[in-house]
Amino acid sequence: MAFIHGPVPEVFERLVSATPAQFERDLRAAWPAATGCVGEGLQVSDGGADLFLTMKVLPVRRIGLFALPQLCVRYRFVAGDAAARGRLLARLDLGMQKGGG
Repeated sequence: MAFIHGPVPEVFERLVSATPAQFERDLRAAWPAATGCVGEGLQVSDGGADLFLTMKVLPVRRIGLFALPQLCVRYRFVAGDAAARGRLLARLDLGMQKGGG
């Protein structure tokens, strides 16, 4: 979910198909300077914006025999104006993009 047509709110949630370990691995690959750990939260900082991420494991989503892990990730900006939040999130989203169409 991108906030292309408006300001990035200070707090929002996203549903992701990943385990906490997978999400942390992908986040650190996209943003090596990320600090913290999954159990306590992860933090990303850039250009005056600070983003704190916490995760909550949800039940597995099943589609026939196919099982997908579900994770609710809470994004909470603790510093930065709307422009700085938008820049940080755009850079983070681009770095965490997966293949697809």
